[in-house]
Amino acid sequence: EYYQKSIKHYSLALQNITRDHFLFPKILDRRGTSYERLGDWDKAEKDLKESLKILPDQPHVLNYLGYSWIDRGINTDKALEMILLANKLKENDGYITDSVGWAFYAKKDYISAEKFLQKAVEILPLDSIINDHYADTLWMLNKHIQARYFWEHVLSLDDIEQKLKDKVRKKLIFGI
Repeated sequence: EYYQKSIKHYSLALQNITRDHFLFPKILDRRGTSYERLGDWDKAEKDLKESLKILPDQPHVLNYLGYSWIDRGINTDKALEMILLANKLKENDGYITDSVGWAFYAKKDYISAEKFLQKAVEILPLDSIINDHYADTLWMLNKHIQARYFWEHVLSLDDIEQKLKDKVRKKLIFGI
């Protein structure tokens, strides 16, 4: 959570190594992630894109940038393409599989979303966000009983943040 300090150190590291150094794209990724956590999306996006320009097949960077675009409702076609590539490069990663499902959800392809999100839940059954995504998809497919089951499960998990807990409680009453 020391994002500001980490940006300073990542920037210093980038100044002291050449662009062709094997750590350069990884440091750009970390700095970009720190910028994103601080809400500076323009700098975050620039660093993440630059990292991929140097080293294109980084599954976690592809996923992070793609999911961030999906979350913002921008570049959704390119984001889905990137996340699918990440999923191909790193199969059975629950977070990347969740991102694929959530990208399909954002595109209103709920049948495809369900397939990937069900797999993500199987891989990471105790992740509150993944379970919430899956429940949202089930709801959109008119599987309301199953959706409520998974929302109840979300509320029983230990890692749930209060903001998500409040949203899920509302969904249990009103749906989406």
